[in-house]
Amino acid sequence: MYLYCYARSDKARLTGQKLLNEAEGEWIEDMESFVSNKDAGARRADGTVVLILHQEPCIKLLLERLYPADVRFPVINVTPDGKYAGILRTGGYNTYQILEKITSALGCIALSSEEDRKDTAPDLMRPVLSYQMKPDNEDLLKEIAAFIKDGGSVDVYSDLPLEMSEPILDSLSYKTYLFQSNQKNELGQAYASANNEDKYSIFITCGKIPEVPKNGKVLILVPKIIVVGLEVSARSDPEYSAKLCREELEKHGINPDAVVTVAVSALARESEVVSNIAKDLGCFVTFFDSRLLKAVRIPLNNGFSNERMEAEFCTASACLASDNGRILMRKTGDRNSIIMTAAIKRSPVYLTH
Repeated sequence: MYLYCYARSDKARLTGQKLLNEAEGEWIEDMESFVSNKDAGARRADGTVVLILHQEPCIKLLLERLYPADVRFPVINVTPDGKYAGILRTGGYNTYQILEKITSALGCIALSSEEDRKDTAPDLMRPVLSYQMKPDNEDLLKEIAAFIKDGGSVDVYSDLPLEMSEPILDSLSYKTYLFQSNQKNELGQAYASANNEDKYSIFITCGKIPEVPKNGKVLILVPKIIVVGLEVSARSDPEYSAKLCREELEKHGINPDAVVTVAVSALARESEVVSNIAKDLGCFVTFFDSRLLKAVRIPLNNGFSNERMEAEFCTASACLASDNGRILMRKTGDRNSIIMTAAIKRSPVYLTH
């Protein structure tokens, strides 16, 4: 380890010198110069910032100097009298080992331990249950959920909008990597890369993930947030329609497991075709009065035109059931069987709440 020590009082400098007698390091003469140093890239990769101050000024320096300057070192607080030391920010896997060496050198009491994160760790099973997420590996889901509860940190990749109730605290457990909806290939590449690493990762998506050799530590979660709007022909065959619906979803890169509801007009809700499709997808049926569906208007060209036109029943149903969410595919299928539109629910996926 290499220590960058900062102190103001004579007492604090004596404590810092005692540390530097036991470990490699140097003094930070003033914090402003430290964070704005043009040669910052040449600093030791194993560096740790040690603030030998009382807690209030330490937190102020952390929030107003180190974070804005993107100084990525671990930050450890040592009291000026050298009696206590604790972690203000972790960095890498060995921050607690560094703290142990500092407390050993000073003979002081550690205020932080690897058990601390258990007190702020989120429960992965809550969003899984809330969004009826389907895991590709049940045992791995339980394993990762237990790891997070014990204070572990995992990488989370998604092409969906994710939100956290307490981002500052929750980011200690979840490091998120978000992709745009049109970055399916990039998400697939990230999945392949994650399977080459020896750490836990979670992929949350409604799309299809490419088949790659798995390392047993990468979990796929599929939330049920897709709405399928249907129009049913009088000549529809229930079994063929269910097969067609699944094929159309997969053809458009949508995982059928992500469908939360099938939306239809009130006249079609008792159709055997509709109930068979809902059963096959493992979802429920939502229906709307035809007068409400006829009143729905959608943009003629999404994002390019203010002109609006009357929506066909399948699209109108999908828009209403998804709270005007983004349309993923529109008016596809077989006129002699079913016509369908798929939309994703408008609200984000809350990873913690």
